[in-house]
Amino acid sequence: MIALESRPRALRILCVEEDDLERKLLQACMDVIRTEAIFARTAADAVTYFRKHPVDMVFIDIDRHAPGELGGFRRMRATPARGSKVPILAVTDNDCRWSESDYRDAGFSSLFVKPIEPSRLFRKIDDVLCEYHMPPLLAASRPAPHVSHFA
Repeated sequence: MIALESRPRALRILCVEEDDLERKLLQACMDVIRTEAIFARTAADAVTYFRKHPVDMVFIDIDRHAPGELGGFRRMRATPARGSKVPILAVTDNDCRWSESDYRDAGFSSLFVKPIEPSRLFRKIDDVLCEYHMPPLLAASRPAPHVSHFA
């Protein structure tokens, strides 16, 4: 059983994914962790949504056949006030193209390599939330409280 962190509201994750099966799988994962998933089929649609609505995180499926995702990513990063503050994850099924450090150097917050396995996805979300100083989803991700025996 997953121990969820209590939050004042659900996380809102904008997912750029054109494949219906992948969308269903992501939606099922988001339902488990009580996260609101907003789906966009194209980078252009995602940029429009991102500029008008607050989100806590963005997943961009980087498909070697659709270079528009990188342009959309750059437009999101260039959005005043929020572009640099929202974690944006590159999601790919091609782990040989770039290393995670290459994606980070390009400005992504992190890399998630498919297949989408719920436990790996949840750990990745937690890692990124912690990196951005946001409460993790999984209670086990929180550091154990320090106990001093010399109080």
